[in-house]
Amino acid sequence: MAETLPNISVNVDPTNPGQFFACCGLLELADRLWPGAEGWFAEDGLSFQIHSPTHTLDALINAIAFASLRHIDPSDPYSSPIEIGEPFQPLTIDWWTHAFLGAKDLKVWAGTMESFGIARALQHALRRLDFQSPDLFNIGIVVMNPDDIAKKKEPFYFDSRRSPNAHSIDVGFSANDLGVTSTAHPAVELLCLIGLQTARPAGTKEKRIYEYYPWSLPLPASLILPAATGMFRNKSTKAYRFENWFRTGQKKHKAFRSAIPINPHRD
Repeated sequence: MAETLPNISVNVDPTNPGQFFACCGLLELADRLWPGAEGWFAEDGLSFQIHSPTHTLDALINAIAFASLRHIDPSDPYSSPIEIGEPFQPLTIDWWTHAFLGAKDLKVWAGTMESFGIARALQHALRRLDFQSPDLFNIGIVVMNPDDIAKKKEPFYFDSRRSPNAHSIDVGFSANDLGVTSTAHPAVELLCLIGLQTARPAGTKEKRIYEYYPWSLPLPASLILPAATGMFRNKSTKAYRFENWFRTGQKKHKAFRSAIPINPHRD
């Protein structure tokens, strides 16, 4: 059997759960643009690779940045589902609205934070050409509101690099409570939101504590849910555990914290 070789590769920090699920989102969208795309993590866990012959990362990121984005329920600016359309096969992002999906508790935004407004601002940020790079997860900027470029948009807080700066325990004040705006990583935030629609972490006995499992064999997008939850784990599988952490004193807004490696064969 011929070895499957990647033609798209992005750099990944495997201890950042936002980046892990952003990779899942990237594969999901690649498959919806180019049916049959396969993805996997490199053995060292430091890159995510996609096999889709003749296609490029530049083309994929450009398609994401300019895709149709529809506000499904304009009467609900805060929690409305979102539809991603052309040039992709349509995908509804609504995992936070259905308890049966097992993902509702992963929602990190609350209050006046707008699901569609944030997603649209993150998408517009990806139109910068420097995001067409294998290092797109590490490009940090202040995200602006595309309807008023003088105003800023805070991200969802899926990127674990933000969580240590969000809570008073760590910095002496809550950045969220004071309305402080800081650098965000748009590719991580938007693609993680998308990735959680089809790939979710495995729950544990502890509330708001989750696990995920990078896989090292080429898999189609249809199998990323069982792969991410460890159903395909073997002797070489790595595993990580993280907390969806309260980042404000009101215990409404959350943030994904950095993950720690665990023994995937402890059971």
